[in-house]
Amino acid sequence: MDGIFSVFSDGVKAALADKGITSATDIQKKAIPHIAAGEDVIAKAPTGSGKTLAYALPIIDKTDPDGGVQALILCPTRELAMQIGGVFRDMLSRTEGVRTAVLYGGENFERQLYALRKKPHIVVGTVGRILDHMERKTLRIKSLRTLVLDEGDVMLKMGFLDDVRKIISKINTDRQNLLFSATLPDEIDALCAAMMRSPVRVETTSAESRPDVRQYYAIVPDSLRVECLRSIVAERGYRRYIVFCNTRFRAERVHRALSSKGVKAALLHGEMDQKDRTAAMKAFRVGEADCLVGTDVAARGIDVPDVQAVFNLDPPPEADAYVHRIGRTARASRSGEAYTLVQPEQLIYIGEYARRTGSAPEHIEPRYDASACYTLPKDSSDKHSYRTRAAASEAGERFFLNVGKRDMLDKATLFKLVGAKTGIPAHKITDVKVRDTYSFVQVTADVKDKVFGLKGVELGKRKISVQVAETAKEFGSAKAETARFGKEKKPIGGGAHERGGSKRRGKSRGKGR
Repeated sequence: MDGIFSVFSDGVKAALADKGITSATDIQKKAIPHIAAGEDVIAKAPTGSGKTLAYALPIIDKTDPDGGVQALILCPTRELAMQIGGVFRDMLSRTEGVRTAVLYGGENFERQLYALRKKPHIVVGTVGRILDHMERKTLRIKSLRTLVLDEGDVMLKMGFLDDVRKIISKINTDRQNLLFSATLPDEIDALCAAMMRSPVRVETTSAESRPDVRQYYAIVPDSLRVECLRSIVAERGYRRYIVFCNTRFRAERVHRALSSKGVKAALLHGEMDQKDRTAAMKAFRVGEADCLVGTDVAARGIDVPDVQAVFNLDPPPEADAYVHRIGRTARASRSGEAYTLVQPEQLIYIGEYARRTGSAPEHIEPRYDASACYTLPKDSSDKHSYRTRAAASEAGERFFLNVGKRDMLDKATLFKLVGAKTGIPAHKITDVKVRDTYSFVQVTADVKDKVFGLKGVELGKRKISVQVAETAKEFGSAKAETARFGKEKKPIGGGAHERGGSKRRGKSRGKGR
């Protein structure tokens, strides 16, 4: 057994052996000595790196069976609370006298009161339910030894920080404080500065602690994403996979679509009753369901070790959410694959994911039945992409091309053409616009010179010319485009008829008056 574990009690070591855990992960090696020494710790590590055990083992080892509540672990979601509670139960299986309680919303309150009456030493729970119990005085904490904030960044995004501060104000100040998360926004750093005493910062950097996830993306119309998903699953032979959608409406529709095709799929989103959420997770864990369709509530607290692949049927607007989604695969030292399906205008996300993960997703062109359309509800969260695209338009370079729709060009074709003729990766093409007689291409500044590789390329009977667009307005404003590059030519007959018809209608209206 790894030397870092040798300092723990025989009961903890026996529990580790029962679970087949013989070596520590990078974050465990870095964090455990500081936690065992009683220091405050801020730990940053990717999901699936073993950070729960990093704080659970020292907490268990120093818990006094004769004391009251000595450790409080706060987390943002019910699923994460249940997962953490399960880790503590596993590690306490060979230790007598130490009890735990897991408290979260949606579960019967009386059942939780029963667990609290047994006087637990370690309490795990969601922020809202813990605060509820403290205000009702059903959870009394007189002398807490350790406070843990797990996934603090999600607490921030879900608006829980004010409640976290209320909880902190109700407990003793002479305690150890620990924060573990995959990401650490500035607001979380500010909270840590207010509640911690000279915290030690640890961060995993080894390749071992980075999940082995092979990332792919494909350009697929929204109405064909379900069929594309089915095609990839059939081709690769996946038996356990998770499908992420940005809204519950889309998740419900995708779940129905897959179920109607004979896929054993479970559904999980934040609006479901806790009983149904628990049943969905159980079905997926035990193999009754091959596929779990969910929103980002499924991106935290789901630790199913044999998930083979993750599908982002909708690209998440935030790169941090992408990290947590793909972290559902490649767990417990396994490898996994992640697929993101996008439309051409959403390719800016791929660049953001590449920068966040340090690894660029690979472009693939999966085969699927293009006639098998399935209409999904509009992705309301995708309005975020317009903000990011607008911000990106102020950086990089924009170019004018003298080819457009009349040359049988569309966005997807233009993306492929630029990549094939210039070698520019698709995630570095931040936007395109295709008009009737001309087009615009925007790329990141580091590859701007490569765009001129399109010059002279024949598209149909036309040779492409390339010019630098002068201002950002030219890229987004139809008036500016017209002023800089001229009006688009209308079909000779159609335009005249339209103008003539308008005049005749005007005259007839005049006669009517």
